[in-house]
Amino acid sequence: MWSDSRRTFFGLSPWLMVGLSVVLGLAVLGLSLRSTQQERVYLQQNLNNRADAIVWALETGARMSMNGGRDNRLQTLVEQTAHQPGVIFLMMTDDNGTILAHSDASRVGQQLPENQRPLPQQPDTWRRQIKLSDGRQVFQVWQRFNPLRGRGMMGGGNGMMRMMGGYDDGAGNALPQWVAVGIDPASFETTFAQTRRNNYLLALLVILLGMAGFISLFWAHNYRRSQSLLRDTRAMADEVIASLPLALLTCDTRQRIISANRQAIDLLRLPQPWEKHPLAQVEGLDWAAIRTAMADSGRLLEREYQLNSAGGHQIPVSISASPVRGDGGQVTGTVFVLRDLTEVKQLQAQVERQARLSALGEMAAGVAHEIRNPLSSIKGLATYLGGKFSQEAPEHLAARTLSEEVDRLNRVVSELLDFARPGEFSLQPGDITPVIERALRLVQSDATNKHLSLVFLPCGPLPDVEHNADRLAQCLLNLVINAIQATPEGGTISVAVRVVNAGTKLAVSVADNGSGIDKQHLSEIFTPYFTTKPSGTGLGLAIVHQIIEKHRGEITVESEPGTGSVFTLWLPIYRSENHEK
Repeated sequence: MWSDSRRTFFGLSPWLMVGLSVVLGLAVLGLSLRSTQQERVYLQQNLNNRADAIVWALETGARMSMNGGRDNRLQTLVEQTAHQPGVIFLMMTDDNGTILAHSDASRVGQQLPENQRPLPQQPDTWRRQIKLSDGRQVFQVWQRFNPLRGRGMMGGGNGMMRMMGGYDDGAGNALPQWVAVGIDPASFETTFAQTRRNNYLLALLVILLGMAGFISLFWAHNYRRSQSLLRDTRAMADEVIASLPLALLTCDTRQRIISANRQAIDLLRLPQPWEKHPLAQVEGLDWAAIRTAMADSGRLLEREYQLNSAGGHQIPVSISASPVRGDGGQVTGTVFVLRDLTEVKQLQAQVERQARLSALGEMAAGVAHEIRNPLSSIKGLATYLGGKFSQEAPEHLAARTLSEEVDRLNRVVSELLDFARPGEFSLQPGDITPVIERALRLVQSDATNKHLSLVFLPCGPLPDVEHNADRLAQCLLNLVINAIQATPEGGTISVAVRVVNAGTKLAVSVADNGSGIDKQHLSEIFTPYFTTKPSGTGLGLAIVHQIIEKHRGEITVESEPGTGSVFTLWLPIYRSENHEK
């Protein structure tokens, strides 16, 4: 985490973390040094106060001795005062460094070395650190000895000094004297060292706590950030799974459902609540066969099965399955991916049909071309022979029949050529109401002759549709003529138009109450040359299908034997902005 400065520590730069820690450490260290320095000053002051107290006690004792008489001497007073704890020595000297009194009586009268004597020009109080011959460190305080300080006694200090047995200069004047106190600083140094150690430990503790606080703040910030990122990631994953065009289903090791997206719930018709629902109890699929297929490899790849729908028909589905593994590699469940193949199958059938029609069209074009030329000769010869006989003669009737059959055969060939070479035709946006009305006018006489009701049911002003009027009229003529032929006398044929699919398509339906179409024939009625009529060519609905495809539309049929049929043309509504794009 720290090996590269470009990396981050809990979302922040590691150098920022180091900088904050250094600033905190310097601040705490500065406070600790300041506290240590203050402790040393307090120690120094304590030693000074201790020395001042001893000198004050010595001066007080000297005043008491003067009040009590000559028997009390300085030596006794010094020895008694030096018995206080921490006092290494106590002595009194004159300005020349001669020891007048000492806590060690054996040193009385000795002369101090030059470098240890008090100097007259020195202040009344001065201090220094010295080292004794035995190696001990001593805090030494020199102070002028003045037992009558602040007291107005008769006779002055000189007389008192003579009463105490002090030295004079031969003229009767007392010499100035000094008091030297040697205090052992060991206990103070120990206390100072302990205090200093405590300060450093406290500083270290504060630094560690500060760093822990920084890390805690960074961790809390990173945790909140990670939680927010995790929530966003989960929401995105849920949205992606919910938007998948595939059915996604997950079960645990006991084959109970633990997750499913909306497509899986709708496709498999899962019960509510479906959590922990046994997979084997989900209807529509043979889950035992699916588990058997997974037995060898533990997974399944694009295996096709038939799903029984609620309407009783079967839906082709493709199923893929694979195990779900945890961090340790153990299997924690199975994920199933199901894909509805209905549209795929329809597209495959459409592609196959187009391939068959293309091959059939090429063959039909060649055959029609070869047949059309002899037909012209046959009709001409039949017309010529019929003119040789009277109209009542059998030969004339035979010639006329031959000519009519040639015309019928020529129409079949023309339809075949239209189907084989439909060609491209232009589409123009506009209202198709006139096209529907024209087609109905052309077949009105046929419907009237059969005593059929021909009804047009418009839904008001219709939106524009890109269409070719002649070709669309041809489609409607074929559909209405088929309806007239399939409907018994007294029946009804209706043509209805409505806007569907949220205003994106126009549905034109041709419905009759005729004989209907058997279910086994519904999938073949648009195939060329398939017909159930004795005199039909089987090209009418194939041509209708082809023309509607050229209009970028679709044609569907619904039929029940003995009830009737409904053919519906689904045409896209014209949008000017889409056309410009």
